[in-house]
Amino acid sequence: MERVLDARCRCGGRLKKSTTEVEFFGIDFGMKEAEVCTRCGSEYLPQEAESEVKKRGLFGLERRGRVSKSGNSLVIRIPKEIAKSLKIEGDMPVVIYPSEPKKLVVEVGS
Repeated sequence: MERVLDARCRCGGRLKKSTTEVEFFGIDFGMKEAEVCTRCGSEYLPQEAESEVKKRGLFGLERRGRVSKSGNSLVIRIPKEIAKSLKIEGDMPVVIYPSEPKKLVVEVGS
């Protein structure tokens, strides 16, 4: 059941109580109660849902980077925190393939 609250989002929109599917980096945490902005759609999770994500070491793993060139190939660096969370080490085999027009999948240890 959705109910509009007196609270406001950073964009100025109103927040409403709602249920939303929580997923971080492909891991499904199920349906959780959250506050959702009626204007921009931002989702604010309750502390216990955020704690569950943090416990798994997934919170804040997203990084920005650049593609660089090495010989005739392109190189994407994997930040230390992401490598550690996925247990990636040098010389591990990977499989790389496009999954959508702007999405690249890297499967480690395949």
